[in-house]
Amino acid sequence: MASRGNATAQPIIVFTRSFVAVTRTVREVLIDMNTRLSPHATPDLMGRAELALAELLNNVALHGRDLESGDQPMVHLSVVAQPDGLACSVSDDGGLLPRVCLSSTGPDPQTHPEGGFGWFLIGHLAQSLVYFRERGRNFVAFTIPLQPPRPD
Repeated sequence: MASRGNATAQPIIVFTRSFVAVTRTVREVLIDMNTRLSPHATPDLMGRAELALAELLNNVALHGRDLESGDQPMVHLSVVAQPDGLACSVSDDGGLLPRVCLSSTGPDPQTHPEGGFGWFLIGHLAQSLVYFRERGRNFVAFTIPLQPPRPD
C-alpha cells in the first residue's frame, strides 16, 4: 500500500469485464461483480448497483442487436468502488438507443404496459447519469451513491 505524507492511500477496487451481451452471461457477470465488490460495499449499495446494471445490461442483451450485422453487442463494463459509492460505466457496440428510452419521466403504463421503465428506474437509483453515442458505440456512466436518494 502506497502512502503520501501521513495519509495512507486506499487501494482502488475495480471490477471490469468485456463480454457478448446475452442474458445468461449478464447474470454470470453480475455474480462475479458481486463477489469482487461486496467485501468493499454495503449489501444495500450492492443491491442497488446490481439492479441498475441488470436493467441496463439485460436491455442491451435483449434489444441491442446491431440491425445491420445481426450480432449481439460486445459490452465493456467497469465498476469502481469509491468512498461515495460505485462508479459504473458501460459501453457497447449495439444499435442506437431510442430517444424515448432517455426520457426523465417514466412511460405511461397505459401506452407502454410491456415496459420501457428501465432508464427511469436507473435514473432513480443513480447520480450523474449520462449517455452518449460515438463512433458506433453507446456509452453510459453513472454513480450509485453510498446512501440511496431520498424519495421526492
